[in-house]
Amino acid sequence: MARTLLCKGRGDIVIITKSGGIGSSTVQFRGFQETIGPTKECAVWVDETVSVGPRPLSMATYQQEDPLQISVEGNEKKFPVEELLEMFPEKSGNLRSDNFVPAWFLLENHQATGFEDLKMGLHVLSRKVGSQTEGKISFLKENMNSVMDQLDALLDLRRKCDEYERKNGAGFLAQIDDQIGICEREAGKMFQEVLARKDRADITRHALSGYQRFRFLFSLPGTMEKSIQRGEFESAISDYSRSKTLFDQPETDKPVFRKFYQEVETRVAKLRQTLKNKLLEKPPNAEDQRVLIGYLVTLECDYDPAWAAITCHYEFLTNSMRNCFEQFSNMEKPKDMFRTPTKNEPSSQPNQAVFVENLCDVFSTYFPDFWHLGQDYFGAKLPVKPDLGKQVDMKKMMVNVVHLFSDLITACLLPNQNASEEFEWRDMSAESMNEWIPHCINDIRDAFSKLLSLDPPREMVEIIRHLLFLIRCHSLDIMVHQLSAETSELYKTETWSSEPQGNHGFITSLPSRYESVVMNSAKLIKETLLQKYIGEKQLLKSEEVTKSLIENMGNALAAFADALELLISQNRNTQSSAKPEERVKGLAKSHTASLLLILNNCSYTKEVIFPQINRSLIRLGFPDMSNAVEKGISAINGVENLTFAKYTEMKYEPVVGQIEQAMYGGRFDWAKCPEPSGVRPYITKTLFGMIEIIAEVTAVSEKLIYTVMTQVVENVCEELTRLFSCVAVFGDHGKFQAVLDVAAFQQAIQPFLSPNSKVYLKDTLNLIPNSSEILRRRKIQQLLEGHRNQTKLQLQSFTVSNSV
Repeated sequence: MARTLLCKGRGDIVIITKSGGIGSSTVQFRGFQETIGPTKECAVWVDETVSVGPRPLSMATYQQEDPLQISVEGNEKKFPVEELLEMFPEKSGNLRSDNFVPAWFLLENHQATGFEDLKMGLHVLSRKVGSQTEGKISFLKENMNSVMDQLDALLDLRRKCDEYERKNGAGFLAQIDDQIGICEREAGKMFQEVLARKDRADITRHALSGYQRFRFLFSLPGTMEKSIQRGEFESAISDYSRSKTLFDQPETDKPVFRKFYQEVETRVAKLRQTLKNKLLEKPPNAEDQRVLIGYLVTLECDYDPAWAAITCHYEFLTNSMRNCFEQFSNMEKPKDMFRTPTKNEPSSQPNQAVFVENLCDVFSTYFPDFWHLGQDYFGAKLPVKPDLGKQVDMKKMMVNVVHLFSDLITACLLPNQNASEEFEWRDMSAESMNEWIPHCINDIRDAFSKLLSLDPPREMVEIIRHLLFLIRCHSLDIMVHQLSAETSELYKTETWSSEPQGNHGFITSLPSRYESVVMNSAKLIKETLLQKYIGEKQLLKSEEVTKSLIENMGNALAAFADALELLISQNRNTQSSAKPEERVKGLAKSHTASLLLILNNCSYTKEVIFPQINRSLIRLGFPDMSNAVEKGISAINGVENLTFAKYTEMKYEPVVGQIEQAMYGGRFDWAKCPEPSGVRPYITKTLFGMIEIIAEVTAVSEKLIYTVMTQVVENVCEELTRLFSCVAVFGDHGKFQAVLDVAAFQQAIQPFLSPNSKVYLKDTLNLIPNSSEILRRRKIQQLLEGHRNQTKLQLQSFTVSNSV
């Protein structure tokens, strides 16, 4: 290998002998042009027109070569400059820089290079440094001839210069210096434009390098604006956090960076306000608020975002509950504000029921979030330092919410017990709430269960527990009064269709229907009010509630007497005739037959229905209802007495009324009475009338015969006494006839004689002169025997009744 003048490409090697002969060679040479830089060692003079060309403007030309001589394949992904600045502040990865750091260089250029490759690169670098130490001596040794030739040329040049100075004087150096200055100036003119372009290129290169290095900072305002508009708050906050580290570097303490930092702070202020607005949005979302609180803390807002979120929850919850009350208390038709009811259509519910349902829904939906947010705040589970001094305020807000919930429901359902003047349910024209109270209680219980699941302080639990206790007491009174009203209306369902019930005779379905009504109400009361639910007070443990329940149940049981009494007046004008389908086991639905059925119903109710009701109530968990049952029995006794009096009055009046007319029929005169031949017809007619009563009573209830007939007989005996007391004179035959009639009547009604009846008959006989002597006569006994034989079949009715 040899250095030559300009020579490129392949050529033949020419061999010339010493004698000048030209030989031949089969080997060729290849010439290539090597670019010689200003720092390249060279042993010969270099043609500078070739070695020094125009300065390239490409950035690639000035890129330093890798001192480790390691391939950069696989290291296309560069390490972020921002992170390098954070790791090595005020340092650089430039090999020519005074603050060069090898770690920066390796992270920037060999991030993905393996450890073995790095070791090999270190070995290459060590050899390169060693070769540079010995390079100058070896270079001189290898190029000794060329160096000596150059020294000889320099000595020859020096000798010629001295000879020229002796001949021409010393001015030639000044001339040379002038010529050099002229050359320099001309060269400057030639390269001034090139150097200006070079300076501009350097400035541009440095600017591009700075922009490339801090491109993240320059584009940060626009990036943050786009992230905020897209709602990507986390990305914007992350970029801002990274930028703060870069802006704190000395290299960024420049006006241009301060201007961009002001732009970034403007975007951050806008982001803080946006996040605050979202934090205070209503209805609040607790999960979103937790994220927003973290964002605002990262952005170093000048207030407590967690407490602001808690206050937002409190204001929204209280305002929503108040607005709900205002809307429904003035509404003509209920309208659901927050949700669509699933159990009932709003139009079928009264305003109060829809209000309670909506209020409980608002409380159950938003209060747990309010509670958990407060607990997380003071439990240091949020990214803020809690202000423990606000615990009292937090408890006060929670108690206020529960108090407000209780006050609003009290104003709606218990207006008479509403102690708050602030809330008044103005829409009192709504339909009856009685049937919806249990529905409201279930809604309140659901809300109460949500509250208990939070494990709140006892004070808050007691507020709702007391509210439920008052509403249940109110509902209990309403249900029992409803039972009384429903029982009083049972008379409208009486069909007078009856069936025999053993010794109780024929009974209509009214007592059984009454028992069903009572038991259905009792079961509903048990399931809705008396059954113990978690966290609630037991109603029956209150002596006052128990006393009120027994009293009201007594009124409800006694209300059946009102229904029976209404039946008496309802059928007063009923005619004795009836259609075939209205007959009850052969009895026409007449007023007297109805009265007998009422008497049987009264007896059956006292002896069967009331004991069954009492036992069933005890099984359901009710307190001892003996006093209530006694009150019901007392009321039934009153109706029974009234019914009996009306029936006997209706039955004995026709019998008693016809006695006087029949006695004096045909202008009969006791003073002119013919000789008696038998019992007079008025006695027979009276007995037949009484037999008719016996038949009617027997058809309904045989056990009533004695009671009814005793009263009828007593009234007939009283009438006979009155009639005989009015007789002025008895003839001899008149005395005999009168004693015969009274004796025959007494023998027939003997089974139904009461003490009063016996007194009346004795007084009647005493009014007839010589009645005792006449009774002992044989003739009167014969006539009485004949009368018994003639009316044996009819008189048997009295005998059968007596045996019964």
